[in-house]
Amino acid sequence: TSASPSPTGTGSALKPVRYLRSGGGLDGAAGTAGTVNVAAANGNHDGTPTNPQVFTATGLTGTYTGGATAFDLAVDAGTAIGNGVQIRVSYDLTGNGSVERVETYRYFATDPIPGAERYRQTQGLLSATGTLGNLSGGTVRVEVWNAIGGAPTILGVGNSSTVTLPYGS
Repeated sequence: TSASPSPTGTGSALKPVRYLRSGGGLDGAAGTAGTVNVAAANGNHDGTPTNPQVFTATGLTGTYTGGATAFDLAVDAGTAIGNGVQIRVSYDLTGNGSVERVETYRYFATDPIPGAERYRQTQGLLSATGTLGNLSGGTVRVEVWNAIGGAPTILGVGNSSTVTLPYGS
């Protein structure tokens, strides 16, 4: 015998690897390679997003795996000396506007040699507040800014920068 009514799927499975996209998307599929400019810090903004590039994914549902957030960003300050790019990842687990978890990572000091460098979570957490849990229609917001430095930094988007969420479907 068969079940009546027939069971239905709950939609597509959450893709934990999210790609930073031009226009501010944080998508489950890579896009065309491109770049966005991260404004110069012109001061010390360590730990405080200032003029960030913002990337957002909404309507996410997934089971927390107990792991940690990971990221791999392509950044290039060109020949500028003293730039430091920083990232903050915020989790609103239910999409209701209340952020349950905020992770701010230590900035990555770029080199003055043209060409992309890799900024990863291995820089370490600067601060973390709140607790992760299951996502149910949740929102993840990623902010990338220059914490220090007097020049803009180029951030790769599309297929060159990712954030991996600690979630399964």
